[in-house]
Amino acid sequence: MHSNPPGRVERRLVLVGGGHAHVGVLRELAMAPEPGLDVVLVAKELDAPYSGMLPGYVAGHYDIDGCHIDLVRLAHFAGARLIHGTANGVDTKLNQVHILGRPPIAFNILSIDTGITPSVGDIAGADLHAVAVKPVSTFAPRWKALEARALGKGGPRRIAVIGTGAAGFELVLAIRHRLRQLGPAHGIGAGDFSFALIGSGTLLASHNPGARGLARRELVRAGVTLVEGDAAVAVDRDRVRLASGREILSDATLVTTKAAAPGWFAGTGLSLDPRGFLAVEPTLQVVGESDIFAVGDCATVLEHPREKAGVFAVRQAPPLTRNLRLRARGMTAEPFVPQKQFLTLLSCGGTTAIASRGAFAAGGRWAWRLKDHIDRTFMRKFQDLPDPMHGMSEASDSILCAGCAAKLGPAPLARALARFAASAETGPADRVRNLAPRDDAALLDLGGDALRVESIDHFPAIWPEPYVLGEIAAAHALSDILAKGAKPDHALALAGLPSAAAHLQEDDLFQLLAGARAVLGREGVPVVGGHTARAEQISIGFFISGAVARDQFWLKGGLKGGEVLVLTKPLGTGIIFAGWMRRLAKAREVAAALAGMRASSSVAARVLREHGATGVTDVTGFGLAGHLTEMLEATSGRATIGLAQCMRYEGVDRLIASGVRSSLLAENLAFRDKMALEVGDEEAALALLLDPQTSGGLLAGISPEVVEPLLAAMAQAGVEAAAIGVVERGQGKALNAAVRVVVKSAVVLPELAGTALRGASLSPLTAQ
Repeated sequence: MHSNPPGRVERRLVLVGGGHAHVGVLRELAMAPEPGLDVVLVAKELDAPYSGMLPGYVAGHYDIDGCHIDLVRLAHFAGARLIHGTANGVDTKLNQVHILGRPPIAFNILSIDTGITPSVGDIAGADLHAVAVKPVSTFAPRWKALEARALGKGGPRRIAVIGTGAAGFELVLAIRHRLRQLGPAHGIGAGDFSFALIGSGTLLASHNPGARGLARRELVRAGVTLVEGDAAVAVDRDRVRLASGREILSDATLVTTKAAAPGWFAGTGLSLDPRGFLAVEPTLQVVGESDIFAVGDCATVLEHPREKAGVFAVRQAPPLTRNLRLRARGMTAEPFVPQKQFLTLLSCGGTTAIASRGAFAAGGRWAWRLKDHIDRTFMRKFQDLPDPMHGMSEASDSILCAGCAAKLGPAPLARALARFAASAETGPADRVRNLAPRDDAALLDLGGDALRVESIDHFPAIWPEPYVLGEIAAAHALSDILAKGAKPDHALALAGLPSAAAHLQEDDLFQLLAGARAVLGREGVPVVGGHTARAEQISIGFFISGAVARDQFWLKGGLKGGEVLVLTKPLGTGIIFAGWMRRLAKAREVAAALAGMRASSSVAARVLREHGATGVTDVTGFGLAGHLTEMLEATSGRATIGLAQCMRYEGVDRLIASGVRSSLLAENLAFRDKMALEVGDEEAALALLLDPQTSGGLLAGISPEVVEPLLAAMAQAGVEAAAIGVVERGQGKALNAAVRVVVKSAVVLPELAGTALRGASLSPLTAQ
């Protein structure tokens, strides 16, 4: 895998926005990392659209993944940290980027490529009754919602697009193609739709006369009403009113014009052009700034003004990368002169296109094939990233999972603890009694009305961005205390930081602690101290202490025969992040897992308490089956769980089928005989059930009669939960501890005598 070369990190480059220029910068830095440079990407969306392919996506030629660049995979390829957040300010005195909802991040060099925002304020009613195409980064879901409405009963049939530039021309024809293609399957005839293209100026005003003539003929052929030189002034539910007083009937109106610069630019003190866009020199540096750059649609090169088109942003990537490298080395940036003419390929909805350059214009299927080839070739540079495991043997441990998957395996841990217990000597420490010697947290009897509960967790970074890592580590550490039914009351932190310039180490430590405080603070748990050390990579852990009433604590061994097993978070974090390390997990899959891992289990613990939970544990490094086995050993019981009921994060099944496994899975599998798992040879099921979880959910035993109200209470509280199995009724120690996994079970387990297992309706890993 590509990453920054080993050595001391001296400077930090922050890239704000995942625009066309910045994705090119990331790729070039991946291919040739800059020594001593820490790279951070701040992105509002994790899937960056390629604007040239969006009309093809609307028309149905490409799927969502085909026309979007996965920034999670690209950032990992480049060895860059990724912050999923919205930048909303720059402090040029402190050299900090402000990010909505979290602390600012320090930079030495900054580049801004955020694109533009919709501005439809001068079209009355557009904010209520129209769909803004820009920013294109969020257009895909808006289009899918409109498509579903248009194909539904009584949905919009009269479609109008405002804007007679290239975007409006391509969009109206793409929408026409898609709706006429899908309409018959929904009982809608092709002639039931009507389309209009409206603009205050001339059709394709920046193109040559030949291209404009071809475009007009294409609109006539498609039956699209063209209105030129008549600005839209108002949009209602069923019509567009024009400056001339004319009205165009429209049930759904889209706006491709009226884009503006992000509003937060005005508060930065940075140089702006008259329209509010960042004003930049030919070097792509913001006017008056040596280490702040701006590119793409959000910027204007004052000496070389060009229209705001994706082609210019793409062409800015190489000179921007060169100048960022020069500034990282303390050298002077070099000017760049963009080309004046370029080949334009405009899609016409189906598989034809119009090509133009200078005075040349022509059209046909050949132009579509050329456009499709160019677009796909561009996207392959960002999609066909090498697997870091390529060329490694299966036995290689060159890529080891982090988070809780980095813990010691169950077999050596058990042997070491057994030896330690056997060698223990009696002494004054025996006055402190641990009531749960084999549990994940110490349950200490120090006298008084309450018992003290204490636990410690520490692991290398499962995610490289410190703030989110701090959130995950804090939520993970809390779960041991919450699984005992205790209320945590204070924490100590332990952090390891790699070698870097002092100001960057300071910022990393601050971000780690700030992320942890975001989670711990919501629970009223202060960080009262800690320890730091140098390390090869970022690591973080917490000692957490809390208290529980003597008659209120939970143990792993509290399960009772006939109880239903309830799980409060999906499974699969080990698989997701093993997939991320191999650049096989998708951005939305990683984002969903990160959201789950950052969430504390405190609400789930409260709901379990209110519904009389007995045995409780948190699911972490040994996986669901491993931790359930610990519970069953303590009660001498057996359990049946339904694989279909086990919630898992999006993408887990796909990654398992692709052969992705956590590096700790082999050690968990080696402990399988002790667990007496009855899964047959179903490797996929074992991969899920023994997958190590970081900040996993709580697993608890619940009386069958309260399962339904408990799940309803969980849903109302915003907690994802499902009933996944049942503890068998037995004769105490006559039953050997075992976990029997029903791989082909139905949603309702017969052992529950009709009680529904309500939860996620997920496909089983194996065919029924």
